[in-house]
Amino acid sequence: MSLFFKNREGQTPLEESMRLDLKLRHIQDMTELYEHEIENIAEGISWCQSTKKNHLEYPTWLELHKQLLGKIWKFAGSVRTTELANNDFLKPFDVRPALLELEKDLQFWLKNKTYPPKEMMAILHEKLLTIHPFKDGNGRWSRVLVEFICAKEKIEVPNWGSGIIDDELRRKNYIEAIKKARHHLDYSELINVMWQGSR
Repeated sequence: MSLFFKNREGQTPLEESMRLDLKLRHIQDMTELYEHEIENIAEGISWCQSTKKNHLEYPTWLELHKQLLGKIWKFAGSVRTTELANNDFLKPFDVRPALLELEKDLQFWLKNKTYPPKEMMAILHEKLLTIHPFKDGNGRWSRVLVEFICAKEKIEVPNWGSGIIDDELRRKNYIEAIKKARHHLDYSELINVMWQGSR
């Protein structure tokens, strides 16, 4: 899947703190975890194609996370209650208000054509990552959600730089583009990464 940027760290055993959050207690290492996550995420993507829920409302966004990772993680679909080490991400008590505000912004942008479609989706993606609603899986969730919304709104679906063979380079370009968008409000590189090779 092009929305993945790198595999989990091979045969590295799971940390005990991760095991406590797992529904599948038999998983032993990161490779096995990754395989189960890919399978669950594929099911979540299928859910996007069949659901009648409103793709522009944030409760649907939370439900999507549950559909993507709910067979693996106990916290799937639940807004985190703990702070994260990265100061770029919102405090837990700010997450729901920020999602509601983003929901309203997105509906306004679409209705009024505030931004060109690709720029709008790049802004949405960066804001979802900055809000960082969940304990884990935020990157994959936000990429699937952007694809879900693009498909519904007839906007070209991102390829996430899938034409770049070197996964580490693709990931590096992606992270740098997110940081530039977040800290400098310059979305040009992120648009290029999301639609690499597209016109």
